[in-house]
Amino acid sequence: MRHISISDKLILVSMAIITGTIIIVASYSFYNAKEAILERTFNQLTSVRAVKSMLVEDFFNNRINEVKLVKSCSDIQKLTQSINHFDSSKTFLAIEDSSLKISGLLIKNISKDYYNRILIIGKNHRILNLKANKNLSSKEQIDYSLLWEQAVSSDSVFMDDLHTYQDSEQSYFSIFSRIQNKEKETIGLIVYELVIDPINSIMLEKGSSNGLGESGESYIVGSDLLMRSLSRFDNASVLKTRVATQAVELAFNDKPGTKIITDYRGIQVLSSYSRLNIQNHKWAILAEIDYTEATIPIYQIGYEIVFISIFIFVVVLLIVIILSRKITNPIIQLHKAATRIGKGSFDIKVDYKLHDEIGDLGLAFKNMAFQLETQNQELKAEKDKNLRSLINGQETERQRLSRELHDSLGQLLIGLKLKYENCRNQQNMTNNSFSDLSELFDKTIEETRRISNNLMPAALSEFGLVTAIRHICNTITSSTDINIIFKSEGKIEALSKDKQTYIFRITQEALTNIVKHSHAKNATIIISFSKQKIHLQIEDDGKGFDKTQINHLSSNGLNNIQNRILLLSGNLEIDSAINKGTKIKIEIPNL
Repeated sequence: MRHISISDKLILVSMAIITGTIIIVASYSFYNAKEAILERTFNQLTSVRAVKSMLVEDFFNNRINEVKLVKSCSDIQKLTQSINHFDSSKTFLAIEDSSLKISGLLIKNISKDYYNRILIIGKNHRILNLKANKNLSSKEQIDYSLLWEQAVSSDSVFMDDLHTYQDSEQSYFSIFSRIQNKEKETIGLIVYELVIDPINSIMLEKGSSNGLGESGESYIVGSDLLMRSLSRFDNASVLKTRVATQAVELAFNDKPGTKIITDYRGIQVLSSYSRLNIQNHKWAILAEIDYTEATIPIYQIGYEIVFISIFIFVVVLLIVIILSRKITNPIIQLHKAATRIGKGSFDIKVDYKLHDEIGDLGLAFKNMAFQLETQNQELKAEKDKNLRSLINGQETERQRLSRELHDSLGQLLIGLKLKYENCRNQQNMTNNSFSDLSELFDKTIEETRRISNNLMPAALSEFGLVTAIRHICNTITSSTDINIIFKSEGKIEALSKDKQTYIFRITQEALTNIVKHSHAKNATIIISFSKQKIHLQIEDDGKGFDKTQINHLSSNGLNNIQNRILLLSGNLEIDSAINKGTKIKIEIPNL
């Protein structure tokens, strides 16, 4: 399993917390901003719709009141009676008699620009046009009979829904009412043909300064779901463009409000809708803006939130990294110190200047390391003492055995041989058995001397370390097939007897290993002396061994070498490889 440091864990956890927090805050902020902008847009649409509703309703109410005022005017009543003096007609016919005039002030007051025509119709079906529209053909007539039937049944002023002339694409509203004399008798009908342009002027505002942006519009829809005003996106939408949207349905059901819907173009829009209060007409007024345009500020805020979130994330992450390093660095130092202690090195330095639990832990760790070092030194001294006592005891026992063999057994064997020779000479014995027995005596004496010399070489005690090593090298060379070259460099300083003995035994053990295990043909021993150190190098061209398995090799000789070097406070370096021989380098302080 992959190792993850405390610092990495702190950073990962902090990143997760920061990321989660930023996502939650950013989402909450974005949601609130979105709701606020949508609410503001809806309020703006509602304000536009309310203003335009008021303007449209006021416009039509003013036109209705104007008709009420005009029909009650005495001049209009007199003019209507004059019309009735003409011959009756089954069809509605226009009167071209220029003698029928009314005062200029009245004409000026009623001849507004937003009227196509102002007609007075007598009960004899004769029609007088008080205001003529030059752009309107005489063929562009309306159904006067239907207006007459509707008007004579009531004293009210009626406003008909939007229509188009029979032979024209022009649209108009009819506002009409009956005209009565003083006796309350119906003598005629007054008709105002109202153009749609004023309504379009109120409803249709192009440009972004109208409060509806680039895609917003307001329009009126009739009960037949056809537009009663121009669309911003279609110049021929009146009575042609069908608007069967959810907003229109809610408005007709007297449920004004705001909603995100799909408009008549199939585009998602924000819509504010209500019903217009104009006589008995079932009209709905709507103010809408494309959802895409309305939400542009939302996404701008979203980008800002993302940028700020990234900035905060980076800043907080840097702070977390710095703090995590500050927290974990002392722990890392403690870990490294513990590793060094585990490897046997107690000389550690831990920064415990922090005035917190980690600082207390560092101080306690340093005290523990000091105590472990003290105990380790005591144990090492005790081990060295025991090992030195063991080796010195071995050397003492070897010396005793050497003396016993030389002084006791050796002398006895020599005396025995002399007496045997004397007996043999006296009796002139020539038997081969006596010769063999004499040779056996010689071998026994020689072997006794050899064992005695190995236990305590006479050359070491009499001639010193270098001579003793050269002697053992010569002896092995003469008795084996191994050619051993010995070199001595530098001037040997006064060495203690124990140190000379240890160095000799180290060399002796190394040579014994070469003879027993290396299968070498050649070997070299170099010993050099300086004021500070003694260098001993032992090299052979034997079969070598795998250094990685050195800890698994069961060699008493190698253990003896290591123990003696340890007692001498020296260093041992072994360089060996399969079929490439072995080189041993030993460095001993010359103190």
